[in-house]
Amino acid sequence: MARDSATPAGRGLDGRTALIALVAATVAVFLTLALQPGLVPATASCRHAGARAHQVSLAKVRKAITCLVNHQRSKRDRRRLEPNARLELAADRHTRTMLAKDCLRHRCPGEPGLNKRVRRTGYTDGQEAWRFAENLGYDNTPRQMVRRWLHSNFNRRNMLNPDFRDVGVGVRWGTPNPNLDDSKFATYTLVFGWRRP
Repeated sequence: MARDSATPAGRGLDGRTALIALVAATVAVFLTLALQPGLVPATASCRHAGARAHQVSLAKVRKAITCLVNHQRSKRDRRRLEPNARLELAADRHTRTMLAKDCLRHRCPGEPGLNKRVRRTGYTDGQEAWRFAENLGYDNTPRQMVRRWLHSNFNRRNMLNPDFRDVGVGVRWGTPNPNLDDSKFATYTLVFGWRRP
């Protein structure tokens, strides 16, 4: 009985086709998973998370911090925080004060406390109840800043508090530490809040 010389070649071709199909299926599964919400790493889904000082605008850094905070909250089934212009105003004023006075504190000399600073912006006008919290810090990138807050019990609790609804981000180039190179850092104030009529 004669052997079919095409059979071995046919088997080799089928094996190669099967391997190509397997690789294509693996890539398709990976892409499907990677594009699902919640499975994309924070650095991929939050633009400018790794931006160093002066690489992008302060507005982009502000958006990156908000995105990273909301990413951490969503991983723990917390609702996302909505950016609030009045809280941002309070946060920005405090960041400027900290830089001007080389003071990394929740209340710098000659400055009112958090409650008064936020109320002056009008955030509480017409409201019956409210609550605020504040995170402070400076670091090289937004991602590094959020990581640092996550490793502090106080800041982590504020960031993940399920009661908060709004956030304001104050960010400026530089650091309140006079011994560090201002060109490599950004200083942040996050003000978290909720209010009820």
